[in-house]
Amino acid sequence: MPKVEIEKPIEAPREKVWNFISDIEKAPQWVVVMKALVDTTANPVREGAMYREASKIGPKESETEWRVTRFEEPHIQIHECNEPDFTAKLTMRVEKNGDSSSILYHTTEYQLMPKFRPLGWLVETLFAKRLMRKNLNESAENCKRLIEEKENAQTKKDS
Repeated sequence: MPKVEIEKPIEAPREKVWNFISDIEKAPQWVVVMKALVDTTANPVREGAMYREASKIGPKESETEWRVTRFEEPHIQIHECNEPDFTAKLTMRVEKNGDSSSILYHTTEYQLMPKFRPLGWLVETLFAKRLMRKNLNESAENCKRLIEEKENAQTKKDS
């Protein structure tokens, strides 16, 4: 399965980063391909939670169902999607980086058109990996910006 990995330092404590990425209702604000949260069984997410999202990757719009298959607070969560034309495993890991900052490791493993592998492999190779890297990097940057803006506003308020 192709894999895209992003590492993003964030100037906020690990618990605040964890709480933000666990709030699935906030995901459309920072996940570039997620246009809307359609439904969820839990917010914040936890192991076993399921959610449906309306998404757009390139020109293709779709609705996909995800399940949280691993949730070890405040360290790692894994979300998996198994649709007929797309399978994916999204791993988000948050590590401390000193007392008041963190690193978000965001990894996506995916397979396009799993039932039509020669064609799926061709699309992954020629098109998808570059787009996935771009989208994942933008999403991680959005996450960083939103968390740091909130953190800076709280610091100013406390001063």
